[in-house]
Amino acid sequence: MLFRIKHVTRYIYEQPAFDSRNIVRLAPIDAPDQRRLAFNLEVTPAAAVVEFSDAFGNLAHSIDIHPPHTELVISSTSVVDRIVPPAPPPAPIAIRDYLTGDTVRTKEYAEFLNPSRYVPFSERLRKFFWSVRPELSEDVATYTERMIHYVRNQFAYDGGTTHVHSTVDDILTLGGGVCQDFAHLSIGLLRLAGIPARYVSGYLAPAPAKDANAAPPELASHAWIEAMLPGTGWTGFDPTHRIRTIVRHIRIAVGRDYNDLPPVSGVYESKGGTRLMAYELEVSQTSHDAVD
Repeated sequence: MLFRIKHVTRYIYEQPAFDSRNIVRLAPIDAPDQRRLAFNLEVTPAAAVVEFSDAFGNLAHSIDIHPPHTELVISSTSVVDRIVPPAPPPAPIAIRDYLTGDTVRTKEYAEFLNPSRYVPFSERLRKFFWSVRPELSEDVATYTERMIHYVRNQFAYDGGTTHVHSTVDDILTLGGGVCQDFAHLSIGLLRLAGIPARYVSGYLAPAPAKDANAAPPELASHAWIEAMLPGTGWTGFDPTHRIRTIVRHIRIAVGRDYNDLPPVSGVYESKGGTRLMAYELEVSQTSHDAVD
């Protein structure tokens, strides 16, 4: 299934900015279940743009602008082919047996088993883990799905309670959050259970409209998780929607938590004043003609 994505981020500065340096991660991942057929990045004003792969294999771009400017526009356009791979045969394994491989997993996936900036192994998280800890006889995949449902059922979706730099302690304290918070909390619980888990940023394409006259859906970047499950490898789960990921989940980047992969991050110099930011996002199903 082909999707076209257009993501525009616009910054307006009250006082001119200069020596602006940014890192962007806007190019969809190229993987067996997702092919990046086209990607274009445009920056205004003219900038020095360098493409590179980050520590987690994500395609990233550095953007440097030295002259003074009052506006910065970063616009990316992508075409992605999402593929549904054949389902691997089930490989049930009890937590008790799974944990016997801890030493090997810790060496291979240490960064996805240890605490990270937004997923600290705090006392509050450890106490919450006790309420959803796995039974030793429980299948690893079954536990992961149960945990995802449990997390979402305990907390309300509320965009006003947390912010982009919130940690797992914030959602546990405030009782609500957004997709980023549900992902971080789920990752923390899986890591405490000994299951490698990583953060995924991307987009959830809207379902086809049943009513041709309906207003287009409001879109935003989305976040979910991937857990390393026996027999299947990295497997996507969307805690916000209580589901395994589907063909409409389009991955942009993976990392330990949000700190590793914000879509746009950077610094600039200025004589003061405010900076306003706005974005536009379009995700739509398309045809092969879009890449001609």
